Amino acid sequence: MILLGLLTIGSYGFVVYSFSVLIGPIHDSTGWSVGALSGSFTLSLLIGGLISPATGWMLDRFGGRPVILGSLAIGSAFLLLASVAKTLPVFVLGWGVGGGVVSAGLFYNVTMALTTRLFRAERVRAFAILTFIGGLASVLYFPLAGLFVDLLSWRMAVRVLVVLMVLHVLPAGLAISGGRAANAGPKVGTLSGIVAVFRSREVVQMIAMLSVAGMAFGAIQVHHVPAMRAAGVSLGAATTIASVRGFLSLPGRALMEPVVRRLGVPGAIGLAYGLMAIGIVPLAVHGSIAWPLLFMLVTGLAFGAISPLQGLYAAEVFGERRIGTMMGVQSLVVSLVSATGPALVGVSVDATDSYSVAMILTSCLFVGAIVLLVTRPRVAAADLVVVSTSALGE
Repeated sequence: MILLGLLTIGSYGFVVYSFSVLIGPIHDSTGWSVGALSGSFTLSLLIGGLISPATGWMLDRFGGRPVILGSLAIGSAFLLLASVAKTLPVFVLGWGVGGGVVSAGLFYNVTMALTTRLFRAERVRAFAILTFIGGLASVLYFPLAGLFVDLLSWRMAVRVLVVLMVLHVLPAGLAISGGRAANAGPKVGTLSGIVAVFRSREVVQMIAMLSVAGMAFGAIQVHHVPAMRAAGVSLGAATTIASVRGFLSLPGRALMEPVVRRLGVPGAIGLAYGLMAIGIVPLAVHGSIAWPLLFMLVTGLAFGAISPLQGLYAAEVFGERRIGTMMGVQSLVVSLVSATGPALVGVSVDATDSYSVAMILTSCLFVGAIVLLVTRPRVAAADLVVVSTSALGE
């Protein structure tokens, strides 16, 4: 779990968090538009979602090592291409494909599937360790990327960050040889098996729940700083509050295990979504810095627990048999739907000239996710496996 946590730091830290530091220096150095550079990041998310089902199938069929090492090699090559790009299209291609391959093969859709198979008796603790260590990605890579950009050119900074990613990921790729589906054969993850699993209303409702919650997460991640600014908070105070909120996600993950023991995984998810729904409302109120501070405290603690809880819930619903493929398909659907959240909130802000309505709408998205959670049918994971294997004629 320590190695998978380090892998998470390197992959998320570089591809997700470092980009926000790099985009300004790249624009200043090359003159390439911020919109076009942002498009390369969006392209990486889109490509990552599209090929996640393929990396999930490879995980089920061949195990963790080929997926980790293959994604690292291909992703690093394209990201290095971005570092030497002399034209904008080459940079967009390099970062879009490189970041996409890294996200499809080294993000939680793969590492959580691996964790599900490698740890059974202590699965909740394993997920907590994975995400607690992985949560250090933003803490470490924001200042590291800033330091490298200050000391080096942006091109050299990208190359150094690629090397750091390799150093974080390679130990896990070399050490983890398992993670292959039990009795894996050439039919594992075929279309008929995937369609059979999607006949379950619980699977469909879970993915709908994760998609609605993902819309809210995306919206709040993009808009919480400008929402605080619109409420009268200075930029310095808003960014400080945002940073502290990130730190609070770590104790939130540490508290996950006792909460799950008491409430179960679905109950813990409902509690976390409820805290997010309540914690966002203060951003709709103006007049005192106490409201953003309340947002920071409540959503910071809840946010840290949600990612591992959602992974645990997916493991319960899908079962181990095809979790790699199914989490890849889930990642594709959720990423496409979630991408609409920030845009919808932006449209709301433009229409009302205020963040108040937008924040209430974001809170309502979490309420909608809770409704989907509490109205779900209860189907055992073993039943899904029976349906899926029957469809494959196994």
